[in-house]
Amino acid sequence: MTSDAVVTLQNVPIFNNVPPQFLRHLAQFAIYRKFRAGDMLCSQGELSSSIFILLKGLAVAVGVDDEGREVILNFINPGELFGEIAMIDGRPRSADVVALTDGEALLVRRSDFVALMERMPNLVWQLLITLAKRMRETDDLVLRMAWLNAQQRLAWALLESADKDYRLPSWFNISFLARRCGLVRETASRIISQWQKEGILERTKTGFLILKPKKLQAMLKPKAYDEFI
Repeated sequence: MTSDAVVTLQNVPIFNNVPPQFLRHLAQFAIYRKFRAGDMLCSQGELSSSIFILLKGLAVAVGVDDEGREVILNFINPGELFGEIAMIDGRPRSADVVALTDGEALLVRRSDFVALMERMPNLVWQLLITLAKRMRETDDLVLRMAWLNAQQRLAWALLESADKDYRLPSWFNISFLARRCGLVRETASRIISQWQKEGILERTKTGFLILKPKKLQAMLKPKAYDEFI
């Protein structure tokens, strides 16, 4: 797996400028994992300082409060890292990471990753960029939860995950939508059902299809906020 892993790591943005011999050493000790949709890749609260590199597939970071309520914090795409916070501070993991699709990942021990950063200081800068991106995503989510009502949150989440034809992926269901928006499932289901009756959305065999995207976009315009509060 080492030679294949080196080629794969060379295509990961954070490792673009790392010489092959360093990546070969990293790959030698990395653990290759295949996973299926729905698998828990790491758990909030677990003690582990390893870092993951997503190679294929799509995953999400999920925050869970003391009462078991969940909110989806951000998406993790191929080539991105996760588990970096626990790797840096050595404390328990701050979120669950759950696979939305089948995929592959590499698990790298903290000691191996730190050794590589000591040889390649530019990696520290790349890691900071990754952390800054996550912080911006979290800040954006906090503001949306604070200022948008239920309808606006749902409109945002639908538009965020839709493709250019306004189709939603098969994993995008009511449960996911509720967790992405910080809503109880019943509230999300009620609003989505109403939008289906109004012809804004349609549920197909492969998932939701947005029929009237401009209706949803209009809900997110500043002048429309008061109307939906």
